[in-house]
Formats: sequence, C-alpha cells, structure tokens
Amino acid sequence: MKRVLLYGGSFDPPHRGHVTVPHQAMKHLTFDEVLFVPAFRSPLKDSTPTEQHHRLAMLELALEQCDWASISTIELDRGGMSYTIDTIEALRNSYAELRLLIGSDQWAQFSKWNRWEDIVKLANPAIMPRVGFETNDATLLPIDTLSATSTEIRAMLNRGESIDALVHPRVAQYIAQNKLYM
Repeated sequence: MKRVLLYGGSFDPPHRGHVTVPHQAMKHLTFDEVLFVPAFRSPLKDSTPTEQHHRLAMLELALEQCDWASISTIELDRGGMSYTIDTIEALRNSYAELRLLIGSDQWAQFSKWNRWEDIVKLANPAIMPRVGFETNDATLLPIDTLSATSTEIRAMLNRGESIDALVHPRVAQYIAQNKLYM
C-alpha cells in the first residue's frame, strides 16, 4: 500500500505552485503519491467557486504529465461543504499512510477547521511555506514557497493580464476557450 499526501483545495484555477510545491513535499517526505482532492465548497471561503467540471478539467490538464499525482473526486461527488476530516476518514484505510498537505496560510487558521484535532491524529499535517504566512512550526517543510494564489490569477485575468508564467499552458488555453474569470 502507498504512502500518500492528501492535498485539497478549490484549485480555481490550478497554478504551477499547486503542482511543483506538492511534488517537492512528496519527495522530501519520501511519500509515493500526492492525491489532489478538489473541494466542492470550502467552509472557510466566502466566494462561490467556478463550476466543478471546469475546476476538475483544469486540474486534470495541470497534472497530465505527473505520474506521481492522482485526483480524487470524493468531495465533488459528495457535494455540500467539503470537510477535510470526512475525506480523511473515508480514505484512510486505503493507504499505508495518509498525511494532509496544506499551505502555511491554511495552517494559520487550522484551529477553525472542523474537528482539527482529529485531523492531526489521523493525517499529521505537513505544511508548505506560503508568502505572507510565516511560521516557525516544526511541521514546516524546507521546500519552495507557494507564491502565486488562485485569487491573484483570477484578478489578473479580470484585468486582462497574462497568466502564462503562472499556469500550465493547457490550463491557460482552457481558461481562454471557456471564457473563465473574465
């Protein structure tokens, strides 16, 4: 059985940091795979995400050359608010080890997560550095910092700016073809 890092989020849109930094985390922690789990709806975000079929299609494009990554639609299929603890409990017996991978921005508000204490017990979070969210926590991984944010990318698109350096070319093409975020 595999040792898997569980990496959830809206991925609205998925950017290069969503791919490269979790891959570095996986290699650093000597895990076998990163399991990306797009959320149906995040309980800690006020905004409504882009339709799930678009977010899933973009994530598939972003990861198409990544044999170390897979996608679970468990939260999209479940619908409603996406609580990480529900996903962990549903998946934990499918893997030799399951660990939650989150950015330091989420770690800063982790005590607001539903049943956060149980998440710590069941899926010992590993923290990726994120610009603007410094932490001295022992769980912070010594890897590259997540610098881009999906929010910034959506704003850039809204202003008509290029996002080519921030997203996979196929994701940029998908966004343009489907007139997303404009």
